[in-house]
Amino acid sequence: MLPFSSIEFFVIIAILLLWMYLAKHYLAHIFDYSTALFITIIIFISFYYPKPIHIFLFFLYSYLSFRILIITTFINHRLISSLILLFPMIMFKVFENFSSPFYRISEIIFFPGISYVSFRLLSLYLDTKDNPLQINIISFINYLLFIPTLLIGPIDRYPRFKMDMDLGYEKLKSSNFLKGMKYIRWGILFKFILAELINHYWFDKFDLNEFSTRELILDSYIYYVYLIFDFSGYSFMAVGLGILMGINVPMNFMKPLLAKNPKDFWKRFHITLGAWLKDYFFIPIYKYLRSFSYLKRFHLFCQNISLFMTFFLMGCWNGLSPNFIICGSIFGVYSMVYNTYEYYCKKNGKDIIFGQLPEFFVTFISRLIMFNLVSFALYVFSGRAIY
Repeated sequence: MLPFSSIEFFVIIAILLLWMYLAKHYLAHIFDYSTALFITIIIFISFYYPKPIHIFLFFLYSYLSFRILIITTFINHRLISSLILLFPMIMFKVFENFSSPFYRISEIIFFPGISYVSFRLLSLYLDTKDNPLQINIISFINYLLFIPTLLIGPIDRYPRFKMDMDLGYEKLKSSNFLKGMKYIRWGILFKFILAELINHYWFDKFDLNEFSTRELILDSYIYYVYLIFDFSGYSFMAVGLGILMGINVPMNFMKPLLAKNPKDFWKRFHITLGAWLKDYFFIPIYKYLRSFSYLKRFHLFCQNISLFMTFFLMGCWNGLSPNFIICGSIFGVYSMVYNTYEYYCKKNGKDIIFGQLPEFFVTFISRLIMFNLVSFALYVFSGRAIY
């Protein structure tokens, strides 16, 4: 049973939440908050989540690898450590598009949410490798397999997650319950009503093979809006359920349709992924390029290569299918072009394209251009563009 996929999920979660609130009022002397959350996660994974054995095998590999990397001194290279931790996900991505017997390997490795769990695992290691004593097996599982964010995020960071865990049962209170339910209601509206209306009255009703060029363009716009409703709806429910369980899950969407440029877009759309990519992909790649003496003076070049590589790797993370890789590359090109434009605007002390045009007009044109660019890139991502 996947999170937020059925009425049964909400019923099971209601029962598990009841257990947590009962633990707060009657069993706090036996179970602290972290233990109560741990028990909740283990019950859900063991009895309701698809492929529980695969998840526990992944956890075993992850925890052992994490501990070995922490205590060893001969494996202290950031890239090698990252590849070790991401090895199961990489194997799955490599073999998922192969025919048998390689496909069988991917089936053995795969469980829903492996990509997001792998990203959390990597950030956990990089954020705590200098202070690993704060991680025990309970906090490791609580962070890695937290139910609301298990499937498709948002991608939380362990230091922030731990601050909420350290507050214990304090955040399981009526005011937070009402706040969490508000986000869940918004999520239900977006995902199960608005997104489903688009799915039913557009995607299910028409055949792509019969579309004209104009209808394909319209289809790309509709898919962009659909994706926002579907994905942001899921994210709102994840935030709401997180609050009900005592954890403040970070917001993942902030009116992405109003984005004026690629940088602004990733501060509005899948915000936690954008921040994760910046911290763990862009900055390390940029620092690496700048470590070469002959590249130090080519600041803009290093930035642009780092941007492209970051989004290319994002595409590969989504999957090694052409639509994912091309989509990531497209966003990489968008970011390179805008970064170059922004650089020369700052260098010249003025907008080199829009000049002295009124700000409201520049904002309108920028949003219109960005809407079309994002619609095209996400249409490639959807795979619908190959029809």
